[in-house]
Amino acid sequence: QDRIKLKRLAFASASMQRSLCHVTLWALLGWSVRAEQDLDLILYGADGCVGHFAASHLAQQSGLRWAIAGRTEAHLLELVDELAKEGGYFAKPEVIVASLDGKVDPKTWVTRAKAVISAAGPFSAHGGELVVRACAESGVNYADTSDEFYWQRRMVDGYDAAAQKSGAKVVLATGFCVLAGDLGSQLALGGLGAAHGSDEASLGAWLETYNGGLSAGVLNTMHAMNNASYPKEWNIDPYVLAPQADVALRVDTEVEGMRYPSYVSGEGLVVPNIFGPYDARLLRRTFTQLGQKVHLRVGASSGMYPRWTAFLAEHPGSWSQLAKCPSPTLYKDGAWAYRFKASRNGRSHTVLLSGSGDPGYRFTALGLAETGLCLAGRTPGCLKDGSHGGVYTTMSTMDAAGFLNRLKSVDLIKAETWSSEDEAEIVV
Repeated sequence: QDRIKLKRLAFASASMQRSLCHVTLWALLGWSVRAEQDLDLILYGADGCVGHFAASHLAQQSGLRWAIAGRTEAHLLELVDELAKEGGYFAKPEVIVASLDGKVDPKTWVTRAKAVISAAGPFSAHGGELVVRACAESGVNYADTSDEFYWQRRMVDGYDAAAQKSGAKVVLATGFCVLAGDLGSQLALGGLGAAHGSDEASLGAWLETYNGGLSAGVLNTMHAMNNASYPKEWNIDPYVLAPQADVALRVDTEVEGMRYPSYVSGEGLVVPNIFGPYDARLLRRTFTQLGQKVHLRVGASSGMYPRWTAFLAEHPGSWSQLAKCPSPTLYKDGAWAYRFKASRNGRSHTVLLSGSGDPGYRFTALGLAETGLCLAGRTPGCLKDGSHGGVYTTMSTMDAAGFLNRLKSVDLIKAETWSSEDEAEIVV
C-alpha cells in the first residue's frame, strides 16, 4: 500500500508540475502558441479493453516517449504495473489523469504530444469532441476508434477547417473493419492503375470471415446511435461523411450500394455485412477526398455468419463474453478475412486481406496503436507525400502500400492479390 501511495504521489507531483507549466505558458502566450512536445504519443482511454491491448503493443516500441491517459488514476497505475509484468522490452508510459467533463481544457495535455489516439468510446457520449477540438486547434495529430457516423459528421463540419489551418491530421475510425476496409479498397483500386478523365471504378468489399467477439464498444455504440438525435436524411445519405464532395464523384444512391440478399456473379449469394454501413460511409469520404469516382458495394459472404456461430460454439463461455474483454483463447484463436474486387474498363484487381486473432479487439487495438505511431512520425513512409491538415480517414492521408508493409511487419495482416480481365458482372 505504501509503495502504491508513493507511486501515486510521484505521478501526481510530476503531472502537476507539467500542467502548471503548460497552463501558465498558454495563459501568457495564448492558444496560438504550442507547448513543448516532450511526448511522441498519448493514448486516451488506456484502461478500457481495447485501450489495454493498444497499450501493451505500444509498451513494446523501443524508445517511445508516451503516456496513458484516462479518468481514474488507480486504473492507470494498475495498467502500468500490468504492462511491466508482461516481460520483454518495456517503454514505461507516463500517467495523465484527465476527465473529459469540460472543466479542464484538454489543450493543457494534448499539446505535449505529436499525436493523440483515443479508445474512449462511444465518442458522442464520453466527451470525445473535446479532444478532437483541442488537437485540431493546436496542430496535434489525432486518431480514434469511433463508429458513430453522426458524431463523425459533426467532427467534419466543426473541425476540418481548424485542422487545415493548424496542420493537424484528424483521422477518424481506425478499428476493424473500417481500417481493413479502407486499406483493402485502396490497394484494390491502386492495382487498376490511374483513372483517366471520368472513368468510374466498381468496388465490391466482401467480408468473408469474422471469428471473434462483439466488443462492448460496438454494443455501447449501437445503443448510443439508437438514442442519438441527428437529421434523418443523414441516415440514408451515402455521402453523409463527404458533405463537400464534388457532385461528379457522387455515383452511389444507397449507403451499402446494394439490396440484400443478392446474387453477384463470381461471388455467389451476398448478405449484409454487420459493419457495412459504418465502412461504406467512411470509404466514400476516402474516395472523394482522393478524387476517385467509385461505385461501392459492401456485403458479406453467405457463409460468414454460420462460420462465426460455429467459432463461438467451439469456445465455451464465448457467448457470455461477447460484450466483455475476450478470454486469452478467444483473443488468440480468432481470425478474419476481407476481400476487395475493383473493376474498371474490363479489368479487375482483387485483394484478400486476412489476419489472426480476435478482429474486434486485436486488430482494432493494434490498428489504433499503429496509426498513432504513424501520425507521431515513428513509421517512415506511412503518410502520403504532401499530406496536409484536415479531418481524414486513414487512407486519405496515409500511404496504403507503406502502411500495409508496417502492419505486415507486426504480424497484424496478410495480403494476397491477383488481376484478371473481367466479364460483365451480374447482380440479381
